[in-house]
Amino acid sequence: MTLPDPPDPLFTFDPPADQRIPVTVIGGFLGAGKTTLVNHLIRSSPQHFGVIVNEFGVVGVDGGLIEAVRAEEDGLDLTELTAGCLCCSGRDDLLRALITLALRDVKPTHVLIELSGVADPVPVLGTLLEPQVRAAFRVGSLVAVADAAQLRRTLAEYREGARQLAYAGVVVLNKADQVGEETLSAAEDAVRSVNPLATVIRASRGQVGVDDLLARRDFDPERLIDAPATLHTPGLKSLVLRCERPLDPYRWHAFLREYILSRPAEVLRVKGYLSFHDQPGRILFQSVRDVFTADRVDSRPGETGLTELVVIGRGLEKTEYESALAGCQMETASS
Repeated sequence: MTLPDPPDPLFTFDPPADQRIPVTVIGGFLGAGKTTLVNHLIRSSPQHFGVIVNEFGVVGVDGGLIEAVRAEEDGLDLTELTAGCLCCSGRDDLLRALITLALRDVKPTHVLIELSGVADPVPVLGTLLEPQVRAAFRVGSLVAVADAAQLRRTLAEYREGARQLAYAGVVVLNKADQVGEETLSAAEDAVRSVNPLATVIRASRGQVGVDDLLARRDFDPERLIDAPATLHTPGLKSLVLRCERPLDPYRWHAFLREYILSRPAEVLRVKGYLSFHDQPGRILFQSVRDVFTADRVDSRPGETGLTELVVIGRGLEKTEYESALAGCQMETASS
């Protein structure tokens, strides 16, 4: 039987990174201080911001609070979305808002997206990582704002709160001035039990280092996760997988479906380089739950050209993943 030509290893995309508008997504449970953080960023930076605010109700309040900080002619382009949550029914509204910003005569230099207090950030991330969106925008980071005093209760009573923390690159532990050191330490432990890879920043009234936050490039093809081999969280593991031979595209697609995309509750993040048979350079692969991207990158001097993946998740068996990925390699000539 003759097999058809293999599919592309992934739908690769090579965007003009230097020309794209960076986007920072800011989530967090109700009352954590998201709008306070957005206002602090707007006040503290001279950039021309595009701000997209999503509220769960049909009457917007946060947009008015942000609009009062800086008038449009002074460097603020505000869009308020109240038709639905961006993680579900509001997706088309988000696309329209982004297109509008990209077509402005004077384009914003940075876009802030404030999610509703009950939004799941992953579908929003999926929209931002679609090829047509990535042509004009670059995701800098997912930021989650958490109320230091209420965090443990929020995680215990509302699963939305855990979702917002689980995939964030930065967690702003807000209202730190309202609690003692014991409560702060317990809150940090709670964050790391959900997402040990996040950078945790203590803050009062949303006061954070603006330049550092806006300059993050958590989804940059040149930045790999620096994950420890062992994470101090029950059931959570970080697996480092390597293959010495190039991968077969068909076998990789089967691995992707079975061991990553079909296990969104267990596999939290995957990041690394893939080397394919008869493909130039390598593919920088990244996934957050079942949302993934891939970028072709040129090999640099000193690189091995091998496949290297970091897999972070709960209850993962290293031998299972090592064996499955090893089975994706092209057979040797003697096989």
